[in-house]
Amino acid sequence: MNGTVYALYFSPTHTSRAVSRRAAQSLAEALNLPFEEIDLTPPAARGKAYPFSAADIVVFGFPVYGGRIPALLEDTLSLIEGNGAAAVPVAVYGNRAVEDALAEAADWLEARQMTVIAAGSFIGEHSYTAKVGHARPDESDLSQAAAFGAAIAEKLGRGDRSPVAVPGNRPYKDRAPASPGAPVTADTCTKCGLCVTGCPMGVIDKDDPAKIAPGCIKCCACVKVCPLGAKSFKDARVTAITKMLELTCKKPKAPAWFV
Repeated sequence: MNGTVYALYFSPTHTSRAVSRRAAQSLAEALNLPFEEIDLTPPAARGKAYPFSAADIVVFGFPVYGGRIPALLEDTLSLIEGNGAAAVPVAVYGNRAVEDALAEAADWLEARQMTVIAAGSFIGEHSYTAKVGHARPDESDLSQAAAFGAAIAEKLGRGDRSPVAVPGNRPYKDRAPASPGAPVTADTCTKCGLCVTGCPMGVIDKDDPAKIAPGCIKCCACVKVCPLGAKSFKDARVTAITKMLELTCKKPKAPAWFV
């Protein structure tokens, strides 16, 4: 078998990266194929065309935002040139619900002339609160991601490239309206620059990290990366969602995959 196994991911808080990489690496090892990564998190990476070949396998990892794929990925996905490649969408959600995100991702990939041969949903620590999905994906999750990759390899090894049914509703659930606001920065900020380089929207001022231009998507990359906890969200909507999550979503959920 020829081709390359790609881990293609958007991962502001690194959970989607961890899961998609582990699944793709396991798949590549089992098929004895080369492995490459494409990180869509930096703003500059999302304006490029990504052509694949019919021999390639693309493991597409992404976080679930309100039961949907992140809206900012739609333009990027429209630039993918599938050319008959096999695709594996991998949704990572914060222990609440994957809802329609996996089906939506599968539809996007199929529209780009790719065959969705498998799909999976995994759990990551919620971006709003470490009390929900704490420290996930953990080693158990990543072991299951590796097993997922091996299962895909076994399917392909049989010469089976058939499409897989992916759960989710069509039409998809409505997106929640975007709320204004950005994280606030405490006086403990040392201007180390980690939040600047970690922001997937490029909206944090490199000279004064307390200044944030419009465009924040509340991914919490800056909150998670700050070693001093100097960034946090204070607006009422985020506070209300956080309280709801901590009350109703603490029971650990399990990964699921479809091959």
